[in-house]
Amino acid sequence: MKTTPCADGFLAVFLVLIILSCLLDEPVLLGAGTATGLLLMGLSILFLFHVDKILKTVSGSWKFEKTLIRQGRSNAIACIISLVIPAGYRVQYTDTLPPMCSPGPGRNTAMSEAEGRQELSLSYQFVPHYHGTIKHQGGVITIQNRFFISSVPITAGRVDAPSVQVQPWPLFGQVEKSGTSRDLEFIGPVKGYSIRQFREYLPGDDIRYVDWKISAKRGRLYIREYATPADDLPMIIVDLPDAGQDTDMETFSRMVSSISGYVESRLAKKEPLRLIAISGPNMNDLFYEGYDMTHCLALIREKIHPVPRTFHLFRFMMRSDMRREISRADLTISRDIPDNAGHFHARVRDIRKQHMEKVKTTRFAHAMNKILVSRHFQEIILYSLCDGDVSHIREIASLANRQNIPFRVRTPKRSDNSMQGIFSLAGEPVEVI
Repeated sequence: MKTTPCADGFLAVFLVLIILSCLLDEPVLLGAGTATGLLLMGLSILFLFHVDKILKTVSGSWKFEKTLIRQGRSNAIACIISLVIPAGYRVQYTDTLPPMCSPGPGRNTAMSEAEGRQELSLSYQFVPHYHGTIKHQGGVITIQNRFFISSVPITAGRVDAPSVQVQPWPLFGQVEKSGTSRDLEFIGPVKGYSIRQFREYLPGDDIRYVDWKISAKRGRLYIREYATPADDLPMIIVDLPDAGQDTDMETFSRMVSSISGYVESRLAKKEPLRLIAISGPNMNDLFYEGYDMTHCLALIREKIHPVPRTFHLFRFMMRSDMRREISRADLTISRDIPDNAGHFHARVRDIRKQHMEKVKTTRFAHAMNKILVSRHFQEIILYSLCDGDVSHIREIASLANRQNIPFRVRTPKRSDNSMQGIFSLAGEPVEVI
């Protein structure tokens, strides 16, 4: 709660009267000062009472113009705040801009001084700069009378706040002209494909895939998933950043746009693909296979974000590299070198031999190998920021080479040279996007 100039004047009078009463020893001044202080206190209590009363009458509704838009496209939001205003009060509502968005045309503030039930209406546009689900944050109500001002946030918990789905902007892909949900072209199954399984309906799924018989039996909507061609699927692996580390979100957003562009351009031609996500040597729950554009783009929108990493390889040395280092150590020991140096190399060699006997493969390599041998893949394309340790990329490259699967790494271009090490570490072609 803040004071207005009028309340500041009363407070100044109170202090002057109290000081003068002490200096002059005048009971009248003391009484006048006390009365002024009590009056100011009473006004503050009355103000807080009215603030609480106003907040109890608040109800709000928000509506996005579009519920599914492209990243970087503007969207409009309309807001109506209903409340009861007592006499002598002025109320102002300021809508909070959704996170990761910039403001556009329009006004996000409305004010009223009228008494009784009032509706504060406002409308403005915003531009999202990141993909995912944007939930409205509410706003701030500022209540003021002649003496005091109070600003109270109105959160989504007190009102029914909507959300909007932001689809990544596709680089190198098909881009429609408007931002409605119809922009995401429906790609139906190729005729003749059998039903592979049924799953629960997800937001964004096409209603034409709903199996009404199964949905009626189970009491929830279920979607038909069709089988995909047996061979020549590309494998798209997305290496998600570690949520515990600082991530350049602009660079990551550019990588996601490249993924979305590749996926959309392929699915638009009714060419299926397999999409999985990892985070370093951690398998993620994102797994997709097929040609359903709506479902695949929904997964990219909701799942392709930084995640916490549980396991780390910490520059893990693969068995082929370890055998090469052991041979190099044997060659070094065979030469005429000082005893201390020879003892050191022998000890390192023995430790590596023991490690090779105990650790045949990592859990990550085992999981990836099961995926790669499950069917024949046309190629493997790995999207990664290539920050920090890239041992998991080398693991995937090695597994792909064993299966004779072409393997490529795609990484966003950065202003520094932090990604240069991936060229030598991965040992595979690297495309800068």
